[in-house]
This record gives sequence, C-alpha cells and structure tokens, in this order.
Amino acid sequence: MGVWKNLFTRKKKQTSGKETVAPFDINEWNYRSFNGSSLELDLIRGTVDALARNMGKLNLQAVMVKSDGTKMIDNTSDIAHVLKRPNKWMTQYDFMYKITSLYFGSGSNTVFIYPEYDGMGNLINLYPVNYRSFHLSKSANGNYIANFDLKYTRTYYCPLEDLIILRNHYTSDDMFGDPDKSLYPVCELINAQNEGIINGIKNSAIIRGILKAAQVIKEENMIAYRDQFVKDNLEASNNGGVMVVDQKYDYQSLDSKPYIVNPSTMEEAKKKVFDYFGVNEDFLTNSFDSAGYEAVYEGRLEPFAIMLTQALTDHLYTDREKGFGNQIEANMAKMKYQPMSEITAMITATNQLGLFKRNEYREMLGYSPLSDDEGGNEILTSLNYAKSKELSKVQGVAGNDGSDDDSKGENDD
Repeated sequence: MGVWKNLFTRKKKQTSGKETVAPFDINEWNYRSFNGSSLELDLIRGTVDALARNMGKLNLQAVMVKSDGTKMIDNTSDIAHVLKRPNKWMTQYDFMYKITSLYFGSGSNTVFIYPEYDGMGNLINLYPVNYRSFHLSKSANGNYIANFDLKYTRTYYCPLEDLIILRNHYTSDDMFGDPDKSLYPVCELINAQNEGIINGIKNSAIIRGILKAAQVIKEENMIAYRDQFVKDNLEASNNGGVMVVDQKYDYQSLDSKPYIVNPSTMEEAKKKVFDYFGVNEDFLTNSFDSAGYEAVYEGRLEPFAIMLTQALTDHLYTDREKGFGNQIEANMAKMKYQPMSEITAMITATNQLGLFKRNEYREMLGYSPLSDDEGGNEILTSLNYAKSKELSKVQGVAGNDGSDDDSKGENDD
C-alpha cells in the first residue's frame, strides 16, 4: 500500500492545484472495471500461468546498436540496472511474470507500467500497475490524466504520458485494448460444466433407491417407516448386507452413477480457450515437442516480447539517445526450446562457417562461458571456406608454387 502511495502522490502534487481536471468527453474511456473473474477458472488460470512462466525466462537488456550493426551491451546505466532489478520487490522474472499475467489474464487487455525517477532524472524503478478499474480525465491544458482504482488501496492518478502502455486486442478503441468480453461465454460454459458435474455427483450419491408402498398410508407413517427402513438396512450397522421388506412396501434399488458432461462438449470448450489465447494443450501441460512449442513461441511469446521492448525503448530513451542506437532488447535464448539432438545437429552444421563464438555454442549446450584467455569469444572458421580472390593466400601458394616463375616465363617470351 505504501508503494503506490509514494509513487502516485508525487505525481498528484504536480497536478493538483495547478490544473482543473474534468472528465474526458469520450464515453468509452470514461470508466472501465475489470473483475478478473475469468482467472478463477482453472483452465484459464493454467493457460495464463504457462504463458507467464515462459515469458519469465526472457532477459531484458540495454544495448547500443552501432552504425555497422554490431551491438554493445550496456551494463552500467540506470536503465540497465533497473532492467536487471525492476524494483526492490521484484526480480526480472517476477516483473516479466506479472506484466504477462496482467496482459493475458486481467480481462482489461491494457497493462500500465509506471517508471519512477529520482530528483536527478535517473530511472530507479519500474512498477506494473495492478488495478481494478481506471478512467481518463482531461486537464485544462489538454493533458490526459490516468485515474486508477488499485487492487488494495484507494484511487491514485498521474499523467497518462508518464506511463508505459501495453495493449492486447487493440482494435476498436483508439487508446486502449478491448476488454475480454468475447471470452465470457466460454467462461460461463466451463463454469456450468463444473457445476453440473459437482451437482450430478451429489445427487447421484443421495438417491439410493425407491421404497414403494403397496397401499395408501398416512404421510407420518410413511416417513416413520422410511426412517426405520434406512436405519435397519442402509446404515453401516447392517453388516450382513441383507434387506428385509414385508408385503406393505416394495424396495427398488437405483444404480448410482456420477453425472458426466459429454466429453466432446468439454473438449470444445477447452479448444475455445486455447484458440483464444493462441496456445495448445501440450504447451499447458509441458508435454510439447519442438514443433508445438515453436508454434506458441512464434505466435504468442515473441510478439509480446517485441511489443514490450519497443514500448520500453520508446519511453525510457530520449530521441537523441535512440538516434545513437540505444534500445531495449529481449534476449530470448532461454525461451527457445530445442531438443539436444537438434542443438548438436545445428552445431555440426554451422561450426565450419564461423557463425558463432565458442561461448555461444557452450550456452546452447547449457555450459558456463570460457574466459577470453581460454578462447571463449573466438570465432572458429574452417579453412575450407574463403573468398575466391583470397584463396591463394589462404592456401599459402603465393611465391611457393611456381606462379611467379610462370609469369617470368611469359615475360621472357
């Protein structure tokens, strides 16, 4: 609670008393509330968790891209430090897990990240904004003010331009992502299935049989006889398992079976969820092969990483810094899934072309890097490959194979 109070109070002091805040004139932006009830369903929570866990392996890093295309990793700037430790409550994994789960599972399809700066203008924290609802206001000078009703505290607000915004299903609204209304029907279907199974099991366990009277009797006598029948025959004290029924009543036993929803209906509901999130069941249960994982990686994980790094780059760097090649990059090496057989095949196919350093090969295999003295950053290239115009130099034939003598002979002629 104290975190958000400190964060948003600073922004509140900058606007309060100086600007007149009035509701913005577009109704769609006026108020949005998200209860996140879809996350209460185990299938959807598991799907969001699978996406968030895999995105948590992404490594954000600050780099400078030179004019020749080479990259230099920045490990010393304020941005580089914050990317490694976004705030004192979150590791980089926690940060990535949080914004991914908010992005895919909050129901709002709009994620806000608040960057905090110190008095010198240095970045010191990045906070995902965990809110229940938000609405926009417009100040007298035309600036947009984002008002948040946070999960566990009262409402705070800050200028919209100070926030990093990630949008999913960015279609009908000009500013934010569209809410997950299209997911509600399948949520209701899954919930109805779960309730039906539970109630069906309860009902099938309650009704054991029918005790039918041979003649009309008084209701109080019927109830008394039923209770006596249950006591004598259906309770645990009847160790023999034998029932005794006289001619006044006829007992008909019922076969108790739990109610089970049609499997095809359940599979259809699951498919709707997987299609909506762009995943497959193997991804959810960690039983995927390389092709199945690659499909989710290409369709869901990589696009999210691209969107995130572009948003961070655009907001955290000035135009001048971006002009010098500063940007946020996603190192997705730990996210790429490949069986050991495919890794070794790739190493075999590329080790003669000079495409990778030794340490890059070692990273693929899960080994720690070597030092420069050990040749960890050297590129190994086969002598079987060279530029055609330099072939003689590579083969060491210049001046040693008689080529000079041949030229002299030609001159003599």
